[in-house]
Amino acid sequence: MSYASDNPAEPCPGNGDNCHGASPAPAPGHALADSVLAQLNSNQSKSVDMAKLGTSVFSLATVFCLSAGAQTVNVMTLNQAGGQTVLQAAKESAQQRSAPSAIAVVDTAGDLLAFQRMDGVRPASADLAIEKARTAARLQRPTAEIEDNINKGRIAFVTADIVALRGGMPIRVNGEVVGAVGIAGLSKETDTEIANTAAAAFSPSPKTPKHN
Repeated sequence: MSYASDNPAEPCPGNGDNCHGASPAPAPGHALADSVLAQLNSNQSKSVDMAKLGTSVFSLATVFCLSAGAQTVNVMTLNQAGGQTVLQAAKESAQQRSAPSAIAVVDTAGDLLAFQRMDGVRPASADLAIEKARTAARLQRPTAEIEDNINKGRIAFVTADIVALRGGMPIRVNGEVVGAVGIAGLSKETDTEIANTAAAAFSPSPKTPKHN
């Protein structure tokens, strides 16, 4: 609460600041934001846990819900460095098989982080790889499972905005989906093998503790 004083030299009760020229009380929205930041600062242990997983390849997305009770949701997701790690693993797997591919890596939201269409791959495969990765990330399951469900009669999947073709694989860390990789341009078996290899190869290196 701000106090006014008839005497310019008289300090405000409860502090040593001069009342004249004092800043007005913070707006309710500012107070709410300060409360959210205080909650984040109190959760340092969560940040430490993420560091142990190798934060150089992750982003920590914080979603603010400014409602009656402010809440935050921490979502661990691949960043560009992580996307490049997965892309390189997929590329090496394709080269070992002499199987040039279109390779796409996305984050948890399905947004593109890394992409490469290797020499000799048809242009149409580029879009397929991206959509396979996006589908695997948003549904948090391999696209092979979705294709199998459709083949078993789950035709409702056909109307969804997805690509239900083998070659999309979610990337998990401690059971949580942090992104996905999509492979296209080859047979469905080879696409799946490369996607599986790339997803399995991604493993953030924990930080080595320092000893005195």
